Amino acid sequence: MTGALDGKRAVVTGAAGALGSAITSQFVAEGIAAIALVDVDADQAHASALALRDQAERPLDIQEIVVDVTDHDAVLRHYHEIAAAFGGIDISVNNAGIVAPSGRIHNVSPEDFRQVLDVNLMGIFNTMKASIIAMRGAGGGSIVNTASVAGFTNWTHNSPYGASKAAVIQLTKIAAAEYANDQIRVNCVSPGTFVTSFHDDLPAGAMDGVLARHPLGRFGETPEIASAYVYLASDQTSWVTGTNLVFDGGMSVSQ
Repeated sequence: MTGALDGKRAVVTGAAGALGSAITSQFVAEGIAAIALVDVDADQAHASALALRDQAERPLDIQEIVVDVTDHDAVLRHYHEIAAAFGGIDISVNNAGIVAPSGRIHNVSPEDFRQVLDVNLMGIFNTMKASIIAMRGAGGGSIVNTASVAGFTNWTHNSPYGASKAAVIQLTKIAAAEYANDQIRVNCVSPGTFVTSFHDDLPAGAMDGVLARHPLGRFGETPEIASAYVYLASDQTSWVTGTNLVFDGGMSVSQ
């Protein structure tokens, strides 16, 4: 590893999930000094913290924050406390998200649609807003949001997810323009399909059709997706803002 994040202070939401865990692990490997793990699952957040402490080869300040990202006031309060404890926030990864049950639009319930928008869009709005408040007047920072190829391709049978991720991409661009003068960079990552334990329970052959949509002939691995977050969080991209970095094995160009 290169030490790309030496001495930096980060907050990562959805930190206990498959992608979140890969992101935080790479942040630690790249020399992060302090990291707040934000997740709705206390047990999983604690397990992630233990794993990172075992991984760390230098002093590492870890905070476990259990909060629902849809709770605006709670998010602002926790981020204020994180910034006070760390002496600031340099990096904010807004990664918490959910998917809705599969189905075409006429089969989607308003409740499912609203829940996905609440977590995937309002959740990112809340945590991004809290990060911006901490970064303004403190030298700026880097914000990286998790979007998806579903936000700009014909990803059928999950309209709530696709709509929420399209909104995240646009919100990222707007925030990048609004806060460039504050030296706050705002970018997003759009992964294609990557391997998680979720796929273990699917019937044999269930993902064959999805795999066929990836010209590189395989699904992504969480460590390679996580490398995009390291790149955008680091000073290597100090002149990059408003970008949607696509990591999808060529899926979006095959549509």
